[in-house]
Amino acid sequence: MTGDLVAFLRARLDEDEQAARATMWEGSGNRADWSLPASATVGTGEDEFYAGDRTVAAHIARHDPARVLAEVDAKRRIIELHHVVGGWQDEDGNDHGDGCGECGHSEEYSDRDGWCETLRLLALPHADHPEYREEWKP
Repeated sequence: MTGDLVAFLRARLDEDEQAARATMWEGSGNRADWSLPASATVGTGEDEFYAGDRTVAAHIARHDPARVLAEVDAKRRIIELHHVVGGWQDEDGNDHGDGCGECGHSEEYSDRDGWCETLRLLALPHADHPEYREEWKP
């Protein structure tokens, strides 16, 4: 079960990475920096497009492909830190189930197959995705 949440997160990050890489290169093959000119357009290195009002354009420029790729990398590292560890035992040797390699063990984590709050929070922005499961909610 735990692998399902991690697989779900990795699939969403792969989608974000693919979308960012598909839009980050100008025609010459060079990395394009997205910018926000004085108007309500967004410059993508080669083209400019109208983005509605300036606040919409600013939002689009702030989420340029380079930033998305940096966020994907950071989230992948967080997932690696928060791996599920089985067989947590107390000092008397009683098995307490699964826990998080970073956060440790709690009864709540065992009740959720080892998913710590961090992994569940990473999945929350995708709650509207058809593969998201209610039991992943924090």
